[in-house]
Amino acid sequence: MQAVIFDMDGVLIDSEPIFEQHLQVFLLSLGIEDPSKLTHNLKGVSSKNVSRLIIETFELDYQVDELIALSRKAYMQHLNNLSALPSIPGAVKLVKSLAAAGHPLALASSASAARIDLFLKKLGLKRYFPVIACGDDVEHSKPAPDIFLLAAARLGVDPANCVVVEDAENGVQAAKTAGMKCIAYGGSEHNSDNLLAADIVVKDFERFVDALRPGKLPV
Repeated sequence: MQAVIFDMDGVLIDSEPIFEQHLQVFLLSLGIEDPSKLTHNLKGVSSKNVSRLIIETFELDYQVDELIALSRKAYMQHLNNLSALPSIPGAVKLVKSLAAAGHPLALASSASAARIDLFLKKLGLKRYFPVIACGDDVEHSKPAPDIFLLAAARLGVDPANCVVVEDAENGVQAAKTAGMKCIAYGGSEHNSDNLLAADIVVKDFERFVDALRPGKLPV
């Protein structure tokens, strides 16, 4: 294995509770009385597809691009108002360890480029990810393999020589469809996704890093 491609939400940042809080407030701001009707699994889903689901579920009179712009503006305001971002324990250590071992790194996230930039800066990880693929860069979001294949192409590495670090069932499926190995993070108490299709399921990044042989990934 040569390169490592990281997802972001749920892998580097424990962002699911933050996003759910934002989504509830945002839907209420649109005049939706019962946001709980949106029951789809949104982990790893692109902004475009999330907006389509919202419009279809609540029969809203919005264009997809219009709703994306409104949601992103509201979410960025919400994030900027937070005093701190909850990182996944051991994730920063894992990134730095892999970089020190000489593995090329990329970030492949369904998030917007602006949110990726904000999160990486707050985590102090921006310099470790010279290659970034975001949700706006591909037509089909996870579980389609497009975003991981794009990241591999930008790295100049054969997909078969890439390892993906994911936390979502859709992301694991996307990685495997891309012909890549997959390390799934299953240590979050609010993650109920089925991760069994991954090559390895890791519950604790701290212990995982400590157990790594220098320069060697166990997949």
